Amino acid sequence: MRLPRLPDLLTTANLACGVASILLASQGQLTWACGLVFAAAVFDVFDGLAARAMGGGTPLGAQLDSLADMVSFGVAPAFLLFIQASTLSRNLFDPDTFAAFSTLPYLNQAPNWPIKAAAIVLTIASCWRLAKFNLDARQTSGFLGLNTPSNGLFWVSVVLVSLNVAVHPGPGHDILAGLVVSLLKSSTALLIACVGMAILMLSELPLPGLKFKHFRWQGNQVIYVIAGLGAVLVMLYGILAVPLILVVYVVSPLWGKVFPKEA
Repeated sequence: MRLPRLPDLLTTANLACGVASILLASQGQLTWACGLVFAAAVFDVFDGLAARAMGGGTPLGAQLDSLADMVSFGVAPAFLLFIQASTLSRNLFDPDTFAAFSTLPYLNQAPNWPIKAAAIVLTIASCWRLAKFNLDARQTSGFLGLNTPSNGLFWVSVVLVSLNVAVHPGPGHDILAGLVVSLLKSSTALLIACVGMAILMLSELPLPGLKFKHFRWQGNQVIYVIAGLGAVLVMLYGILAVPLILVVYVVSPLWGKVFPKEA
């Protein structure tokens, strides 16, 4: 039995964060649970960097990565969304004093079916997206459809905004945060939004991979613009910037056409 490679250990850390997020969420510690999903994303970035630094990934590493991503960015965000949307739509409990999951009336007053369906849709779409990515040789330098980690971070940030965690008072932040809370309170609107995100994940929309082959401007214009706008949005809005950055990323195929292709 060979010793695990560094990229595989980093992927395992990603998986551990996802599992821990689910466990903490089940105990009502939503802020920490959301933070662990972001920690999983950091490990997900570094396992890819480590694999490239060591001459490329392995078939085992590719399978581990998908399985870890399924837990950390598929199941965990859907579970967090399910709990918080149920809390807000039913107004059963105060998220700040959320007691142990097993002792709450939550178990006896299940949320209406659209919230359950929304969580299931996100989980299934994440699984299909990851399976398609493993088999699609076209997605080596970019993506076709929204990647699963981006979708997961979007919904985790939505939960954090609804908890009023790490939200900066940027221009119009009250309106933006209000829209997020309204989305989670309306189970029908939430289901429609989740179906839309699922379609986006399984679509053929070409999106940049956001991985540098070099650090010159030419050929990396879209990455630098997204990074620059993202930094500004984070300073202005904090965690509320994540959904806004996703919008910038999704529409990047449109404004990215203004830049000439790398020779």
